Amino acid sequence: MTRLPPSDGERIDREREVSFTFDGKQVAGLEGDTIGSALFASGRRTFSRSFKYHRPRGLMCCAGQCPNCLVAVDGAPGVRACTEPVREGMKVEHMNASPSLNFDVMRATDLVGGPFTPPGFYYKTFIRPRRFWPLYEKVLRHAAGLGRIARSQPEREWRTEYRRRHADVLVVGGGAAGLR
Repeated sequence: MTRLPPSDGERIDREREVSFTFDGKQVAGLEGDTIGSALFASGRRTFSRSFKYHRPRGLMCCAGQCPNCLVAVDGAPGVRACTEPVREGMKVEHMNASPSLNFDVMRATDLVGGPFTPPGFYYKTFIRPRRFWPLYEKVLRHAAGLGRIARSQPEREWRTEYRRRHADVLVVGGGAAGLR
């Protein structure tokens, strides 16, 4: 496992190892690691594939602001590997590549498709005959590969804290002039 040297204030505990699986292979991380940092430390550079051309994607922003490191965690798709902490025994799988991350058949879209697949080609190419649209749609959605919702998993309970505030009069903008 390749790591940067220890520094003050780091969030990882170098004494405690955590193991999880990525695409069925055991990966060791450290307590406090994100999935992305643990995979990167173990030598993995490709985490997913781009939506349209299936080009390799890895860590980029490390802040959860880009779509490059989307993975499925315990059956839940669209989790950002760069911000999700590792947990003992978690099951992480790649998204948007078939059959594997290293060999993706849909990569042919980029290699030979060039002039045949300009931006928005699917809006013009697959509209006729209209009765075939459900089939086209199914194929295109699979090609985009944005994950499947795990229907066998129990529903998660999402809780957010919020406050409702009500006002009789609300002034938006206007700066100091709005206060006179």
